[in-house]
Amino acid sequence: MQGRQGYQPLAVVIHIMQGTLADTDSWFNTAQSQVSAHYGVGNDGSVHQYVGEGDTAWHAGRVNAPTWALLKPGVNPNWYTIGIEHEGQSGVAWTDDMYSASAGLVAAAANRWGIALDRQHVIGHHEIYSLKPFCPGDGVDVDHLIMLAQRGVQSIASYAFVPRPGTVHTISALNIRRAAPTTAATIVRTADSGTDLAFGGWTSNGQSVHGNAHWYRDADGNFFWAGATDSPTPSPG
Repeated sequence: MQGRQGYQPLAVVIHIMQGTLADTDSWFNTAQSQVSAHYGVGNDGSVHQYVGEGDTAWHAGRVNAPTWALLKPGVNPNWYTIGIEHEGQSGVAWTDDMYSASAGLVAAAANRWGIALDRQHVIGHHEIYSLKPFCPGDGVDVDHLIMLAQRGVQSIASYAFVPRPGTVHTISALNIRRAAPTTAATIVRTADSGTDLAFGGWTSNGQSVHGNAHWYRDADGNFFWAGATDSPTPSPG
């Protein structure tokens, strides 16, 4: 379904296919299935995208005895979640390749949409629909998946960098983050509103905060969010 009824993703839902990636591809391409997900991940780490993240996939719309604390009463969860299917059967341990590929998807989605990487924002399908206690089942360690995603967003190799120095002026108190353009990174210090901050360049694919993914990098290799400065969009000139 095109769009999300005015909502944006606030969580990632982890599913198990109870089958193969090829079978899931085929099923999702069948009109009578009436189901979909944003992504499918294979045992070998291959990734198939079925639906754009800005659109609605039909993966978690049914609600039964939910345990997820962030569920919005009366609102279809499909409108504000991203669904990732995974090849295999419930109870069968995931491969390292699957963990790595899935964590990469979770990390990238978290940065694009400002989703926190914790157990309230990365959940199993059964936490919405209790009649599927096997989805994704105990073959996956969701805490381990989140830890891998956290490592991903804190890896400087994940971000493109434009080396162009300059100075900006803070318009509110601003946290300086250690070595990565994400709120998951450790706060080194906080600059007061009205502070001039020098930078050596920027990235435009850091964590999106209020729709702004621009972050400046200082001489120490630390990052601060451009949205709290007088230059929320870095000048290419």
